[in-house]
Amino acid sequence: MNTNFFQNIEKSISQSRLSTYKNHSNCTNDKEVIINYVLNAKISENFYFLLQNLEVSLRNAIYDSFKLHYPTSDFFFLHETDSRNRYKSKKEKHSRECWKMICAAKHNILNRTTINEGKIIAELNFGFWTTILLSTDIKYSNMWRKIFNEVFPNYKVVHSIHSDKANIGKVLDDIRQFRNRIFHYEPIFNQTNLDQIHSDIIEILGWINKDLQTLTKCFDEFDLIKNKEEYIQKEVEKIFS
Repeated sequence: MNTNFFQNIEKSISQSRLSTYKNHSNCTNDKEVIINYVLNAKISENFYFLLQNLEVSLRNAIYDSFKLHYPTSDFFFLHETDSRNRYKSKKEKHSRECWKMICAAKHNILNRTTINEGKIIAELNFGFWTTILLSTDIKYSNMWRKIFNEVFPNYKVVHSIHSDKANIGKVLDDIRQFRNRIFHYEPIFNQTNLDQIHSDIIEILGWINKDLQTLTKCFDEFDLIKNKEEYIQKEVEKIFS
């Protein structure tokens, strides 16, 4: 075995990035750092499939429901040349925060290609859709009264649409922050709420689309991967032996 194995890995991954796996679990040797690094990658890999299904289905459900109730309305103001004009009317559909996100998305698309609503939906990040859920702006409160049941057709309202959509928004925002950690290759393997986040994603998928939930659960290996630490440890032992 190459005695410089860890140093060579560290050279490519970077000392600062690998050090987070040591600091997060009080590792006592380089071998444990590699084990945690691989375990984190495997757990993140599984969550990628779940997060992709949740984000895509949520944004499509919101937009499709909006178009159902507002068939003649331009949700993204594709032909608006000056975003400031939207705030000269009290009938504006978006808060200033969300409008800035739309403008940024339009700018990014126009730098690459022509623009249409489908491309904007894909360009807007998870934060846009969670903001719409969390916002107390009257524009969104009125909108959710109409679209909530189409976005979450399998959800039973507990208190009120206004209250429940805020609670769902908080859960989704926690998932969004977790998603960002994964997409920035940060450690998530030792988070104490992994089981809860996993459960929340599966549950919300069911509220949106039972069939998509079934597909996701069919290929979800979260429980298997959590128990693979022993296998990963054995394989890393072989490398270091």
